Amino acid sequence: MSGDRVVKDRGMKADETRQRLLSCAERLFAEQGLDAVSNRQISEAAGQANNYAVGYHFGSRTELLRTLLRMHVERLDVIRQRSIDGIGSSPELRDWLRCLIQPQLEYIGAGPGLSYFGQFWLAMATNPTTAPVLYTEAARSESLAVTLAGMYAALPPLAEETVRVRNLMTQNILITTFADFERRRNELGASDSTSWQGFSDAVVDGLVGLWSAPVTTG
Repeated sequence: MSGDRVVKDRGMKADETRQRLLSCAERLFAEQGLDAVSNRQISEAAGQANNYAVGYHFGSRTELLRTLLRMHVERLDVIRQRSIDGIGSSPELRDWLRCLIQPQLEYIGAGPGLSYFGQFWLAMATNPTTAPVLYTEAARSESLAVTLAGMYAALPPLAEETVRVRNLMTQNILITTFADFERRRNELGASDSTSWQGFSDAVVDGLVGLWSAPVTTG
């Protein structure tokens, strides 16, 4: 076997190992929470005899988390950009909220088999040490930035504090709702690939109401 072939085979094996570590880590984090899962457990679940496989392949636990997040953000960007491209020349608040919500639910609900993306993001968001990592990585998404800018431009006039509160509500609602939808789909065997559409419409309806609600004055 040539030296180039050996190097190529080693690279492929390393990539496969990294992917197994990522998949197993995400599932364990989703099922047990971040603090309850050790790097050793991740290595064992991925079939690695080396208990330091996470450190070897990712350098640190934080880099493992970043790698997982970036993988998902890149895939979501493709779906979200398609949504943005399809909203026409005069989008309204509902259109932008659909671009915000639909990609995550399609990503969870249209794929084959069990998924842990939504539950993993919930675990990240509710852990004080990892929440900043989650939001920093999400902020790298250009399509998300375009969506949020469009949404804010489509809002009725609102005070800064009102926007801040409703942003917080929206963030918390979506993170927990995506995780609940995914968990329920997994419990049912993850065989359904269409219910996410009606579910997405219902979530959009709810958030249109939230952002369009009258503001108490006086």
